[in-house]
Amino acid sequence: MAFSGMGRHKPHGTRLSPVQVLILAILKDNPAHGYVIIQKLGDRLGPIRVKSGTVYPALHRLVEKGLIQGTHVLQEDGPDTVEYELTTKGRKILSLALQNLDSEWGAQGRIWRFLASQAGEKAAAPLLDWTVRERSPIGFAAMKARCESGRCSHKHLEFLKQYRSYLKQELDWVNTQLEEMKSSEKGNGGEE
Repeated sequence: MAFSGMGRHKPHGTRLSPVQVLILAILKDNPAHGYVIIQKLGDRLGPIRVKSGTVYPALHRLVEKGLIQGTHVLQEDGPDTVEYELTTKGRKILSLALQNLDSEWGAQGRIWRFLASQAGEKAAAPLLDWTVRERSPIGFAAMKARCESGRCSHKHLEFLKQYRSYLKQELDWVNTQLEEMKSSEKGNGGEE
């Protein structure tokens, strides 16, 4: 599956492709060179592949826009590399792009709902199965909208049961993390 973004992020007049936003997000915590960025994209996106022919031009455009800067790193046992890091402007733009995700997901959810309605129930069934398997928030939002508009039927019961089970597991994990943090804070003299 190839990566093809449906939307564009345009915070404060800076037009960014989805790949550029992903690169900024990867560079948020640590500088990295192009090959590491490609590896991290592969690790995080699973079956979605972003090729070097997409990443390196995106890096160059981000440098031109002043959102990242590259530093040449000399290598003793191979070709020199360029290590990229976010600039102050890049951090601001990334923050704005992340804030815009809510409206972006809403728009993509509407697109998926429209396509599913046009495909018909038989063709939409695999999409529904995928949303259950992948625990897609877009799928959940589509199902919620369907039920709230009175179009939810008994055939959607299995999706709702599976999603409830998934959410329960996630909530249990969150509660465990919170309890561990509380214990750690108390052990370090902190308060709740």
